[in-house]
Amino acid sequence: MSLNDGEFLRRQQLVKRYVLDFDLDRLLHTFRANAGLPSLAEPLGGWEAPDCGLRGHFVGHFLSAASKFFVDANNTEDERERLKAEVDTIVAVMKQCALPNGYVSAFPESEIDRLEQKEFRTIWAPYYTLHKIMQGLVDAYRYTGNKDALTLAVNLAHYIAGRFAKLGYWKIENILHPTRLNPLNEYGGIGEVMYTLYGLTGDETILETAKIFDRDYFTGRLINGIDMLEDLHANTHLPVALAAMRRYDATGDERYKTAAENFYRFLHTRTFANGSNSSKATHYTTVYGVSDKAEHWGAAGDLHDALTCGESESCNGHNTELIASELFSWNGSADVLAHVARLKFNAILNCFSPRTGLSQYHQPMGVGVRKVFSTADQSFWCCTGTGVEGGSDLQKDIWFQSVPSADTADVTGLANPVDDVPAVVLSAFIASRLYWTALGVTLDLASAYPADLNVGITVRTAAAASVRFRLSLRATLVASVTVEDTDGAPVPADVNVNNEGFVTVERAFNDGDIIRIVLRADLHAEPLAGAPKRVALLYGDVLLAAEGNRANIGTIPAESLAGRVTPANAGDGTDADAGLHLRLTMSDAEAPLDLLPLYDVPGGEDYSVYLNTDAAHPVAPCHFVPVAEGANDPS
Repeated sequence: MSLNDGEFLRRQQLVKRYVLDFDLDRLLHTFRANAGLPSLAEPLGGWEAPDCGLRGHFVGHFLSAASKFFVDANNTEDERERLKAEVDTIVAVMKQCALPNGYVSAFPESEIDRLEQKEFRTIWAPYYTLHKIMQGLVDAYRYTGNKDALTLAVNLAHYIAGRFAKLGYWKIENILHPTRLNPLNEYGGIGEVMYTLYGLTGDETILETAKIFDRDYFTGRLINGIDMLEDLHANTHLPVALAAMRRYDATGDERYKTAAENFYRFLHTRTFANGSNSSKATHYTTVYGVSDKAEHWGAAGDLHDALTCGESESCNGHNTELIASELFSWNGSADVLAHVARLKFNAILNCFSPRTGLSQYHQPMGVGVRKVFSTADQSFWCCTGTGVEGGSDLQKDIWFQSVPSADTADVTGLANPVDDVPAVVLSAFIASRLYWTALGVTLDLASAYPADLNVGITVRTAAAASVRFRLSLRATLVASVTVEDTDGAPVPADVNVNNEGFVTVERAFNDGDIIRIVLRADLHAEPLAGAPKRVALLYGDVLLAAEGNRANIGTIPAESLAGRVTPANAGDGTDADAGLHLRLTMSDAEAPLDLLPLYDVPGGEDYSVYLNTDAAHPVAPCHFVPVAEGANDPS
C-alpha cells in the first residue's frame, strides 16, 4: 500500500522529512547519558529532557516511524538508504546502552525500583516508556529485518518478566492499577507489544508476561459486559483494550474477543463527530493538571459538557483507529468501516499541521478554539511521538482484503468470502495504490475527495489474462458505479447492493479497466450526545469547521441545517486544488458562516465545530491551554 496524491500524501511527506532531518545524536543523548557513555549533543527539551520521567518514549516512536517509512513505496533510493541507516544507528546505540540483564532505557533501573518499593505517585509511567522502546525495536525487526532489534526486544521482555516474577499479587495490583485521574502509573500498550513479540518468537515466557498486563479491574469487567469507563484516563486504557484483541489473535481465547467488542460498544457512546474520544472526567478536578479536563471518559451517552476546548487527545484517535480496523477485520461491519474512515480524515489527518507535519496534543471542537502543534525539539508530548509514528503509516486501513497476501500489515485480511471470488474492501476515498500481490493486481485509486465526488480506480494486472475479483464500497456514500475498458468504453460488470451496507462490483477485470465511482454529496448534521441543540456538520466522512468564533446560529432545527449550506463560490463549492469550501446561511440578517474541512484549518486561527441551535442559551468562545511542558507552536 502507498499513498498516491493529495493531502494525506503531502502531510506524510512533511513527517518523513522531519524524521529524515532529525539529529540522531540529540535523539539518543539520554540513552547514552543513562548508560554512562559520552555525549556532547544538546539535549532535547519537553518530555525528552534529561530530567523528564518519560525520556526515551519519543525515541521508541521515532524508531517505529523510521522503520515503517523504510517500506514506503514512495521512497527515493536515497531516502530508503537514509532511513535504514537511521534505524540501524538507533538499534546499535541501544545495543551499546543495554545492560547484561536486558534492561535498556533512557532512565535508570532505580525508577522502576521506586515504583515497586513505594506508592507510584512520584514515578512517571516507566512501563509506558518501556513499551514505546520495545515497540520500536519490534518494528525495526518487522520492517527492516534488523535482528539485533529483535534480540534487544526479547531481552527487555525477559527483564520485565524477571521483575514481575519477584512481586506478589497485591504489589503488582498496586503498580498496574492506573485508575486515578491523570495516572502516573500508566503502562501503555506493553501487553500488546508482548503479544506481538510472542507471535514472532513463540516464547512462552513472553506470553505469560503479557497476560500480567490484562488487569481484572478493566479487561475482566469488559469480559463480563460491565461498562466502567467513566472517569478513567482514556489513552491509558485504549492500548489495554487493544492488547485484549492481540491476546485473542495470539491464543484464540474468545473471552478477550468479547472484552474488545464490549469495549468498542461502550466507547461508541463517548465518541465525538470526529470519530475520536476523551474529554473531562465526570468527577474531574484540576489537582493533577489540565489533562483532567481533556483526557478522560465521562458518562455513557452524555457529552453535553465535554467541549472543554481541549478534548479529543490525538493519541486516542490513533489507538481508536487500530481498534476499529481490527474489529472490522473480525466482523466486516459497514458501520465500523465508516468509523475507520471518519477517524482517518478528522482525527488522524487533522492531527498533523498542514504547514509542518507536527502534531496536536488535543483536538478541540468547541467555539472559537485554536489548534496548537508541537515544536521541532522542545515539546515531545505523547501525541508528538504518536503523531510521528502515525504519519509513517497513513496509508493503512484504506484497503482491506480477504485473501492471503505477501503484503505488509497495510492491508488487513478479512475472513474469506462465502464463495471463491477474491474480494477487496475500500474504506475511504483516499488517493492510494494497492499492490494486491496474491492476485498479481495493482489498484490505483485517483481521488480528490471531498473536493471532487468523481473517483476512479485503475486496474493493472501482471499477466495478460483477466483476473476476477470483487470490490466492496460503503453504500451510504456511493451514487453510482460503472466500469470502462482502457479505451473508455463501458464494459459489463455485476454491480449490486447487499444487505450488509455495501455496493459490490465484480467482473473478470482486464489490464487498464477503470472503475468509475460517483459519490453522494452527503451533507448532514450530527448532534452532540446528550446535547441535541449542539450539532456538527459533516460532508460524507469529512467533519466541517466554521471559520471564526461564531457558533450561535439561532433557533434552526438540526434537520434543516444541511439545506442552508451552499457553495462558497459561483461553482459547486468544490475544487480539487483549492479543497472544499461551503457556506452556511444564518437565520435573520446575520452574515453566513464559511465552512471548510476541519483538517484544513491551520494553526493560530479561530474556528468552531459544534454549532448551537438554542438561541435562548448562547455559547461563548473559550480558551484552553492543552499542555504545560514544551513551547506551543501555532504554525
